[in-house]
Amino acid sequence: MSVQAQRRIKQITCGSGGVIHDYVPFYFGPLSVMLLNLKTGRVSGYDEGQEPLIYLVTTAQIVQDAGCRFVFSDGHGVAAMTQWFEDLAMLDQVDWGVVRDRYWMDTSTDNDRKRRKQAEFLVRESLDWSLIKQIGVQNIAAKKRVEAVLSLYNYRFQPNVSVRPEWYYY
Repeated sequence: MSVQAQRRIKQITCGSGGVIHDYVPFYFGPLSVMLLNLKTGRVSGYDEGQEPLIYLVTTAQIVQDAGCRFVFSDGHGVAAMTQWFEDLAMLDQVDWGVVRDRYWMDTSTDNDRKRRKQAEFLVRESLDWSLIKQIGVQNIAAKKRVEAVLSLYNYRFQPNVSVRPEWYYY
């Protein structure tokens, strides 16, 4: 069964419940496994590389303060051993070292790094655009394209667009 098919049926065991696909997903950090799969051509039907991909950035505190319903995990959402939480006081359950690591492959002494790297923050149903505080892009060309699109919607809140090459794979 594909990961997306699993996300359609994987039950969330806390918060407002539902399944993973009932939520807007965010990773806690850059350099996700999915981004690597897209870069290396491991996602069927996608061959555009990393440049068109952007990061939408907010914080857990901003989401909570806005009254949004959310949950978060300590690892990949469909893994059997992953735990789910609804209280920001439990953010210490996320392995921040692995989440921030550029190199996160499993090792002989820690065969759970890849799962923990994929910890997620999920916002139930939708997230207001005003809660996005930054858009991260790979390079200046991408920044210009994103700013051109944003300029078409100048009546709306505009997050800062930042060139963040370190958030992409080399």
